[in-house]
Amino acid sequence: MEKSIVPVRKRRTHNFGVQKKWGRVEWIIAACVLLIRILFYLAINKPQIEGDTKSYVELTWNTFLEGNRMPLYPLLIQMNRFLFHDGYLTGVVICQIIVSLIAVWYLYRAVRIATENQKIACAIAFLYGGNPLILRCDVQILTESLALSISVFLLYHTVCYIRLHFFRSGMAMVFCVLMAVLLKSAMFVYVIAYLVFMAIQFFYLKDMRKTIWKLSAVLLGITFFLLLYAGQVWRNAATFCIDNRGPFHMLVACLETDLYQNYPDQELVEKIEKIWVENDKSIRWAETLGPIVHLFGETIKERNAKMNEFNNYCIRSDPDVYIKFMLQRFVTTMGKEYKLSWSDVDEGSSALRKIYQIQLILFPPMKIGHAYLISGAVLLLLIIKRKRNKECLWYYLGTTGMILVILVSVTVGTYSSYMRCTSYVLPFAFFGLALLLRDFLVWTMNYGE
Repeated sequence: MEKSIVPVRKRRTHNFGVQKKWGRVEWIIAACVLLIRILFYLAINKPQIEGDTKSYVELTWNTFLEGNRMPLYPLLIQMNRFLFHDGYLTGVVICQIIVSLIAVWYLYRAVRIATENQKIACAIAFLYGGNPLILRCDVQILTESLALSISVFLLYHTVCYIRLHFFRSGMAMVFCVLMAVLLKSAMFVYVIAYLVFMAIQFFYLKDMRKTIWKLSAVLLGITFFLLLYAGQVWRNAATFCIDNRGPFHMLVACLETDLYQNYPDQELVEKIEKIWVENDKSIRWAETLGPIVHLFGETIKERNAKMNEFNNYCIRSDPDVYIKFMLQRFVTTMGKEYKLSWSDVDEGSSALRKIYQIQLILFPPMKIGHAYLISGAVLLLLIIKRKRNKECLWYYLGTTGMILVILVSVTVGTYSSYMRCTSYVLPFAFFGLALLLRDFLVWTMNYGE
């Protein structure tokens, strides 16, 4: 008996030593991430006002029903205005910073649960926590910071639900989907993605169908609510969508492809061309896009109705040109990096420039093309493992799906600023990277044996 007890005690002591060692590593990584974040925030020193900030700060009930913006972020702004008065924008940034820090911990937990590897979880938390673009989003009065954080929370609760299939984890997951849509209209794709996820689970997990039915019912309730909201937007802004900017984005596509020249109303075409050419065909609202949009009418409803008619005619006049334009758009976005632009750095302090140089060394920025590659690699592993194990690998399926859904929907639906607009793909891309690292380590260990 004593011989059998001694090895067990030695093994427990050894494991305790490893756990203690990696506990220290976790604290070191957390300290590094926290330090670089504090230095970055201090170098920025103030909330960053962007072009879209005004539309959030000045949102009223009427413009809300017109589909200008979703309500969650304006609500956060108004709450901080009530609490901090003139310093409300600083309060918004502080909220974003705190939530963003919590999200780093949740991403660490999600990766550790999914991979069962503490080292990989630490590495992913380190790379994500110090990403330059994420830190930049934290100090902007825009939705991107909260979109990133909510995506992390959604990822974590999805991992917990997949692991144990507890109803409370599923409800937390669905609640994050609702919060995401109320924050950013583009995140409506989350609702669609998770309805598909529930349908696939219903087919594979027959013993969990009662729980899946309940969660699906809640998701369908969210969908019904959003359809009602889209109906109100249609009444007020002449577009059946939770976002009234669809016609505006399509107009930009018609401008960049010169398809606007095919419209039969030559007087309107000449007015558009005059504004478009005089401003060097630049995508700027005040100088170019605003004046062109106002050519279509006085009210937003009138403008959207006429723009819809205009866009549909132009695109149908030569669909091959539009398809080629969309394919080129996918190619050109591949090289865009999730980092600060040099103009942001040059306009900042010397401290910001030094901190940013350190960030680029410690936290290599990910490109949109890298996210596509991660998605493709994870999909390949899914196919291989599916053939070998004859089972549905939920982490792989979900990661591939979410990366593609986000990148494709945003690239098709918007006209510029892809780096910022697609930023909330980063949690899923880093999670996919963790899955690839885990499988690579398993393969090297098996190959070595």
